[in-house]
Amino acid sequence: MTFDGSQKIIGKGAQAEVLLYHGFAYKVYNQSYPAEWIAFEKQQQQAVNKSGLCPVKYYDTDDSHIIKMDLVEGDQLEKSVPKAPEEGFKLLAKAFRFVHEADASDTTIPPLSATAGLMLSDEEKSEVLPAIERLSQKYKSCICHLDMHFLNIMIPNDTALVADKINYTIIDWMNTRIAPPVFDYARTYVIFNEFAKEALEFYKAAVWPDVQALGISEEDFFEAVKVCTVLRSKE
Repeated sequence: MTFDGSQKIIGKGAQAEVLLYHGFAYKVYNQSYPAEWIAFEKQQQQAVNKSGLCPVKYYDTDDSHIIKMDLVEGDQLEKSVPKAPEEGFKLLAKAFRFVHEADASDTTIPPLSATAGLMLSDEEKSEVLPAIERLSQKYKSCICHLDMHFLNIMIPNDTALVADKINYTIIDWMNTRIAPPVFDYARTYVIFNEFAKEALEFYKAAVWPDVQALGISEEDFFEAVKVCTVLRSKE
């Protein structure tokens, strides 16, 4: 695929950059990034569309390393949180509930237990997989985003951040899996611990009522945190 020079970079990560081009977003991956992983991401997005969790559709291009996507208008939630932190964390908690309440029947999203060991050493597998199995037997599974944070929630431009009223769109579903929700909450805890330790108590205060309502103990929560710490270290 060839761009005509009018494209504009609107996002950049370790493996890809996102371009605005003729009214669509284009995710352009590094050529070293495995094409089969990109194909898997497109499958994930189709499953998420089917579940009603995200309206953004992905489209094929003539380049296996470029995905064409519907453009999400607005800004990342991160930009508004400094002005209204309490509402930002309330919206994050609301987004978790929205995902976890979705219909997971007949989905093609794989279970966490089936993919967690792919990048792990034997020693790490012996630590992580039994914990996933134990918690998966103890708690009901659902769709989990597994990368939920302020950069992956889009809100309308120039809109007051009021969690109970604002529209939002959750993006970046590559990591989504079927798993007990404790792993979703734990994964975000690990991300805050890595990038914004000062936010950990605010985060925990926002989501802990929902964690407790699911019957999840603090011990099990922090066991899931250990699992997610190991998994994130392999990314």
